[in-house]
Amino acid sequence: MMQTDVKSAHVMAGSSGVAYAGRTRLKGAVVSNTTSGTPANILFCNNVALSATYSISTTTVTVTVAAGHGLATGARVFLDYTSGNGTDNLYTITVTGATTFTATVPSSSGTGNVSVYAQALMEIDITNSVPVNIIVPGEGIVANDGIFVGVPANIAATVFYG
Repeated sequence: MMQTDVKSAHVMAGSSGVAYAGRTRLKGAVVSNTTSGTPANILFCNNVALSATYSISTTTVTVTVAAGHGLATGARVFLDYTSGNGTDNLYTITVTGATTFTATVPSSSGTGNVSVYAQALMEIDITNSVPVNIIVPGEGIVANDGIFVGVPANIAATVFYG
């Protein structure tokens, strides 16, 4: 029997965003790297962001979440910079306090606001430019608040949900 409840949304390279707002299930994705040989990561998250501020000094960003973050060292988060000159991407963090964490970022400086997506549903690592098809078996992965797709500058994705 053909499954008829599956829908799709496309996220262009470097334009992270919400693929679907509302309770759904992540069913799969097609991911392509526009720069062959350049490793990249894409993170599919529950659409819940922590509002934070950041400060970048050379290659370290310090993120402050006033309400507390509840994260642990080694967690993978997508930082979606909403002001300033940070580079949207997936980072591994080091917790430095109940409201702060750091990550290694491309060399820069500055301050601003950032949305932190930390409720990962699925992470995909890709190097070559051949599109990769990912099928989530069974009923899919529940996304209670929708699906946010965090893509760096060289990645495009089509997400399947329903």
